[in-house]
Order: sequence, then C-alpha cells, then structure tokens
Amino acid sequence: LMINYNFWEVWTNKTELEERAITSVKRARELVINSIPSNALVAIYIKGSFTRREMKEGSDVDFVPIVSENRYERDIFGVNCPEIDPVVVVPLSLEELRTNKLSSEGNYTPDLRAEPDLFLLKLDHYRLIYGTPLNPHDFPLRSKEQIVKDEITKIRNGYIPAYRDGTIDFQPLLKEVFWLVAWKQEAQGHSVDHSFKGITTGIADRTHIIY
Repeated sequence: LMINYNFWEVWTNKTELEERAITSVKRARELVINSIPSNALVAIYIKGSFTRREMKEGSDVDFVPIVSENRYERDIFGVNCPEIDPVVVVPLSLEELRTNKLSSEGNYTPDLRAEPDLFLLKLDHYRLIYGTPLNPHDFPLRSKEQIVKDEITKIRNGYIPAYRDGTIDFQPLLKEVFWLVAWKQEAQGHSVDHSFKGITTGIADRTHIIY
C-alpha cells in the first residue's frame, strides 16, 4: 500500500494560509523525527481543519505524533515553538491508547481533553504523514452510546463551569457541542460528515441546538 505522506501535493488553488501551514507542517515533521529515537516514533497524523481545507485565520494545525512509550512525549511536546506556528504538536502514546487514558496532567479538573479512543474512532478522517498506520481495533474502544453519555457529563461538569469562570472562552465549548451532536447522530445510525458544516446540514430540525 503506497501512502502519500505529502497529501497536500494534490491540492489545487492553495491559499496563502495553506501554503504557510504546509511549510510549518514539513518543519514540524522534521523536528519531531529528530527529537526521539526512530524506533520510538510509530506514526504522525494530521487532523482538523487543515486536512478538510477549512482553515481560517487563527486556525491551528493539529499535529499528532504517535510514540511507543509515555516517556518520549516530553521531547515531542518540546518541539512546539513559534517557528512551526500554526502547527500544534500534541503526541499520544501506545500506552495511552491501550488504557484509553492520558498520562499527563490536564490544565483543568475535570479533564476537558478528549479521550484517546476518540482519536482512534475518527482515524479515517485524519491523514498519515509519517510511519505506519494504526489499526483502531488493536485498542479498546467505547460504544458510541457510551461516548454520548460521557460527553454530556464532560460538558455539564467541565466545559460549562470552565466557560462561566473564564477558564476557557466560548469557542472550545461551541466545538464540544458540535462534536457531541455528531456522536449522537452516529449513535442513531446516521452518517455524519466530520466538519462543522456537515454536522449542521445533517439535521433538518431548525430548532436543534446546532443552529
């Protein structure tokens, strides 16, 4: 199976924003590859608006290296610097994927970060830019129904209080509600395009919270 690691090469009519992001992605990939032993770096994925060609001014490029062990994550985090802006490098380890629990401490209690299995369940929406593809079925995965319940709890007990006390602004809360709606649609057996526009257009009820 041939993998086009530089998937953006087939894009036409690249915007100036995309051109800058591509340069940063290439540099970030180089820095990550050189930051840890080669046998410790399993893969690198890109996700988010960059892969969907939905970038706007202020958008981050979500850059996810997969490492063999938790101990390599510190060096990977250290790659983040102004030189690779707007790329944000946030690694995951095989250990975290096997336990479905992040090893590092979050900035807020309860933890607002996504569980590792959410990354695995959306893997077909991401693009591999280095290494060997992961097989999601090699790791524990929650049911979509359980994810919906857990996300509602996280929004009620985490995101809303964090927004009210000023810890986060409105955008993270808004995004989390969009992803909750997407998981709810999928749990009900509907196919959902993994984008804000796709999530919205899949719902006909104009009184739905997504509108």
